[in-house]
Amino acid sequence: MAIINTLANDPQLPVFLVLVVISFLGLVTSLIGLLLERQGSQQLQERITGLGHQLIEQQEDYNKLEKLQFLGAQRQQRMDQVLQDIYGLIESNSQQLDRIKNQPSPSSTTSTEVIGQTNYEHAIRMAKEGMPGEKIQHICGLTEGEVNLILDLHQ
Repeated sequence: MAIINTLANDPQLPVFLVLVVISFLGLVTSLIGLLLERQGSQQLQERITGLGHQLIEQQEDYNKLEKLQFLGAQRQQRMDQVLQDIYGLIESNSQQLDRIKNQPSPSSTTSTEVIGQTNYEHAIRMAKEGMPGEKIQHICGLTEGEVNLILDLHQ
């Protein structure tokens, strides 16, 4: 007890106690700060981990899109080739149709234009096509009786 009485009478005791309390408060504040910093650091680490996962997912999505773009480009090339082939066929068919259009039609030919066909064969074909007798007679150079006989037999 004597020590307590001696300390109680010491004029520096209140200053010492104030310094101890301030030091204690500083220590408590530092510990709270460290705790908050640690929590903040953990939250930041979790956020960084989450962003890392998002980045990986976005990279995978990007890779998928690149692959789809590549496949789309391949399909576009194939479609372009198909269209070129179709345009080529259309052009070829158009040229063939033009050649056919420019050829004389069989119904407008005269007997001398039909190669390897007699006047009678030509007249029979025209009769089967439904051509009138006067026109057959004029084109084939046959008599009216010959044409009437052909029409009776082949119409």
